[in-house]
Amino acid sequence: MDGELRFRKALMQADRGDGEAAKATLRDLVDHLEASSLKVRTLAVLGDLLASDGDHTAARHVLREAVGLAESLDEADDLVCYEVNRARNVLERLA
Repeated sequence: MDGELRFRKALMQADRGDGEAAKATLRDLVDHLEASSLKVRTLAVLGDLLASDGDHTAARHVLREAVGLAESLDEADDLVCYEVNRARNVLERLA
């Protein structure tokens, strides 16, 4: 299964209320992705899920990685900008 499909699978798992499966899918996907807009989006969603579950330390780490990676990429499409802004908002809430 390609990365985009796995990302969508994780979103569907989260929407169904299976946060643990979604986090596992996202973690596995992050481990297999090179630096890309998909990796930024994956990290941002994972960080948001971790924050929602109360794992603020892990969420901060993942969200900071998402923001840092986004800043290092030349490609910044609308989806990446949206996810990075969301990651920054969650980081502000966790501060």
